[in-house]
Amino acid sequence: MILQQMQVGSMAVFAYLVGDRESGKALVIDPAANVQSIIQEADRKDLEIVSIVNTHGHVDHVSGNAEMKEATGAEIIIHEDDAPMLTKTPAMMLRMFGGKASPPADRTVRDGDTISVGSVSLEVIHVPGHSPGGMALYVPGYLFTGDTL
Repeated sequence: MILQQMQVGSMAVFAYLVGDRESGKALVIDPAANVQSIIQEADRKDLEIVSIVNTHGHVDHVSGNAEMKEATGAEIIIHEDDAPMLTKTPAMMLRMFGGKASPPADRTVRDGDTISVGSVSLEVIHVPGHSPGGMALYVPGYLFTGDTL
């Protein structure tokens, strides 16, 4: 597994590039901003970004979705309870965070589902509280928590 953590945007969100060496495929967790930098990092590691995974639907975590999807064609994945948030972010919030509205989810997940990229599989753990559809992603040795912790 290839793993790269990057601090992005004015809210200092951590985005993660998670890739599979053998297949050359990767996913990005919470591409909030600095999308071109994330793509350049994937290129340096010879990875193709095929999925965008949002730990929750708040604007500071999803405002890079549109640019990332446009640049890579990656599918957007989010917990089913937060999926409506992607397309309903108020314009005032977008302006405040300097973000763009997200396209709708291509795929929704729920507790116990698996998100895979090549041979790397992340287990979805539903952690409502910060948002109704907040989720953590577990792969042995790592837990991606968004704003839950």
